[in-house]
Parts: sequence; structure tokens; C-alpha cells
Amino acid sequence: MLPINKKNGPCDPISSNCVVWQGPDLDCVDICNGDSISSVIAGLCETLILLQSSSGSGGGSHSINLSTINQTTLSGGPATTTNELIQLIIDNINSGGNSGSGGKIWDCTDTLDCTLAIPSCYDSSSGVSLVNPGTLSVIITDLMNHHCSSNHQQAAMVSSIQSINDQVIQLKKIPTGDPNPTLQSVCVDTVNTNPQPLANLVNKIEVDYCKTKSNLGTTEQVVAALSKQPINPMPLDSAVFGGGTFVPSIPNNPTSIAESFNACWRLINDLRAAVTTLQTSSGNNGILKRMVDINTFYAVGASCGQAISNAVTGGDYCVDLWNSSGINLDTNVRAYNQPSGEATYELATGTWHAVCPGTTDVAQYLGGYSGTKSPPFWSARTVGCTGSGGGSEG
Repeated sequence: MLPINKKNGPCDPISSNCVVWQGPDLDCVDICNGDSISSVIAGLCETLILLQSSSGSGGGSHSINLSTINQTTLSGGPATTTNELIQLIIDNINSGGNSGSGGKIWDCTDTLDCTLAIPSCYDSSSGVSLVNPGTLSVIITDLMNHHCSSNHQQAAMVSSIQSINDQVIQLKKIPTGDPNPTLQSVCVDTVNTNPQPLANLVNKIEVDYCKTKSNLGTTEQVVAALSKQPINPMPLDSAVFGGGTFVPSIPNNPTSIAESFNACWRLINDLRAAVTTLQTSSGNNGILKRMVDINTFYAVGASCGQAISNAVTGGDYCVDLWNSSGINLDTNVRAYNQPSGEATYELATGTWHAVCPGTTDVAQYLGGYSGTKSPPFWSARTVGCTGSGGGSEG
């Protein structure tokens, strides 16, 4: 191998016989590693000539032997030369040959009807029922549905992540505040008037709470104590009827407010029971009513005339009278000048009492310490004193 033009150098005049082929052995063209480039080029050229001049009769060692090729599946044959065979194959590919469902062997329908094995790890969520093996058409449809669903989910996820990211950014902008805030105490610590760390105040609050809890009792104890009040209330303007509800004894030396409440309720109940016992044994409930109402008053006198005179005068002479029925001059019950059914307050025997202003009823009280012990406790009521047994004094 020599350079074409020595004058255009610099080129060294090296013969192709001196250049060695360092590629692999090529059995198809009878070339080996170490042959000269001249031998390699010559072998390639000889093979090319044989391929171009070969025929169907199988003329040379490198020609295609057409008799060994099965052409029964090819329409339009048989081919007698290599070129005819190649052309015949091309014609059959274009025309579809003896197979295929359409006009072309590579028809789209035939391709989509091909089946593929479906991996067990693939889970269909598109609503298409996949049969294993599945057709390429169904598999592609399912994959596209999955892809669309994934895109929607990804878009929603991106939007959600962006929203959370925006919230995080806003949270980072919020000031964290004083790492050790202070506060001035109002009632927990009145000695130290300067602002002090919250931890100190919380500690003092906890100490006070523990003291209060110790003195007051636990929440459960306070609730239990408050709930132990007698079930029958006792209004101050009505009689005591008893109805005690406590069986255990009154606790001695209570150590908390809760226990004190408990003791108070039990003591109140015991006192009510004692009052009830006294009422039962004495026959007097101790609760009286004003005669008639709060606007009715009576004047007292040693005689009928004096009582009427005092009633006409009025003022301090007119006072309230009390009995257990509230009926005006009720002959069936005793009368008192105080709202208490004690003998000390019962009206004096033989005294006269006129309803103020002295123009209506007047009667003499027959009860009292030295008077009658059973009804009637009043004489007959009259408007004046004539014929009343009291004379017409006054």
C-alpha cells in the first residue's frame, strides 16, 4: 500500500502487505488475525463477487443452495435465483402470505390480539378484568388507565404537599416568643411585686394547690360531702317533719372542709330529728301563723270597752296575734302574741281583744295559764260590748 501522492506528504511509502490485520478471525471470508491487509481486502472482494454472481443451482462454495429452502409457504414461487428468493419473500411479506386476519401480516388488529403473561404483582385498579395471559390491547388500556389515575393522584398529592409547604412556611414566620417569659403575680405571691419567671409562679401555685387540697379535701370528697344533704328540705316558714337520711355517726375532728361539710349535714339532720321528736312528744310543732294576714291587728284591754277604745286609738295599741290555723279569733286553737307556741307567749286569761280599728270583732280570751284547757279558747265574737258580758266601759 503506497501513498497516492508523495508530494502531498508527509507520508511514508508503506506497502499494504506490511500492514497486519489485528481483528478477530473471520471464518466466513477465510480471514485470520495476523493476515496482511492485502489478504483481508482480497478475501472480502472475492466473497462479494461470489454473492453477486450466485444462482439458484448452487454454483460455488459461498452461494445459496435454493434446493435446501422450503418455499411451499410462499406464494408466487418457486424462486430459482437468490435475487428471486429475496424478492419473493418481500412480496409475501407485503401481501400477507397465507396467514393473518387482514390485508397485511403486520395488521394492527393482529398485533393487539397478541397475548402476554401478566405478572402476579400487577394489580388492576382501572376496572378492566384482566385474564392471564391478557391481550396486548387490554393490557395497554389498563396501563393507560393506571397512568391517568396516577397522574390525577400525583397532581392532587403535589397540590396537597404545596399547601402543607405553604403552611410550614407561615408557621416558621410566627415568632417563637420569649424563651423564658416572666409574669407579675397578683395573688399567688404578693410579697414579690416584680415580674418573675413563669416556672417560679407555677411552682408556687402548685404548692398553694396542695395546701388547699389538703385543707379542702379531694374533689371527690367535696362532691360526696355536698351530696349528703338531707333529701327533705326544711323551709323556714313551714313545720319540721323530719325525714333523716344518715345512718353513720357524725365524724369527729374533721381534717378538711369536705369532712366538715359532711359533719354539718349529719348534725343538721340529727337536729331535725331531735326537733321532730320534741314536736311528737309535745304535740306542738312550734310554727305559728298570723291571724288572718299581716295587715290585721288587734288591741288588748282588761275589758271589752277598753279593748275597743285602744283599737280606735290604734298606733302602738294594735299588734299582731298568732295561732296555728291563721283563722281570726279561732276558738279551736290557742292564741299567742309571738310566733312561737310557748306558754310564755300565750295571751293572758280573761283579756279582751278587738280587731283594729275597733269597728268590727271583739272577743275575750278564755285560754291561758289559768284558763280553759280545751276548746273553745275564745268567747263568742261581737261587734260591740253591749251584752257581751264585758259591760260598756270605755
